[in-house]
Amino acid sequence: MNRALQAAAGIVLLLTAACGAPAVPPAQQYATVSGTVVDASSNAPIAGATVTINVVLTTTTAPNGSFSISNVPNGPFDCVASAPHYADNSSWCSAPLSPGEKRTVTIALTRS
Repeated sequence: MNRALQAAAGIVLLLTAACGAPAVPPAQQYATVSGTVVDASSNAPIAGATVTINVVLTTTTAPNGSFSISNVPNGPFDCVASAPHYADNSSWCSAPLSPGEKRTVTIALTRS
């Protein structure tokens, strides 16, 4: 019984390895976007703001308004920064990302 289980596990491993699925791209194929979210009128940092890239990459700003999102695919991307009592801002991501780029942005939110 033990040999049968080992043989089955070996077959599963072989089939999995033979699938030919592409490897995860190396880190230099991804970009990092970091920066600070601030109040547009006072330039004060906004703690607890949400920064989202490509719908699935999301983070919340630290008490000093800072954030960092890594593993962002290169090329054009969608974005939005939001916080309670502020209008959403998606104007900060108009330029596509390059492979390995480390982009730093300041995102200003206007009170709504």
